[in-house]
Amino acid sequence: MKPIIQKLLECLLAILPFLKKKNAKELKEFSDLVMSQYTFLMEQVERMLKDYFLLSNKVTEMHSELFRLREEVLQAQQERCSVHNCPQRS
Repeated sequence: MKPIIQKLLECLLAILPFLKKKNAKELKEFSDLVMSQYTFLMEQVERMLKDYFLLSNKVTEMHSELFRLREEVLQAQQERCSVHNCPQRS
């Protein structure tokens, strides 16, 4: 996305000589504002992505732990109730 903004700014800079100096100053201020907003938004997106992947890793770890614990519970139930007709045996 950044190259698109840079190309846009290059186009604006190519047009600037044809504009009045007053308009050129306003256009420069506007382009600076757009660039600062773009930079801020990209920082927010990067922060959100880091948080997302961190959370995704934690959820994956939790699922693995749950499956491991489930297997341990099933194993413990089978060991506790070895009688064939035991209602608690799965």
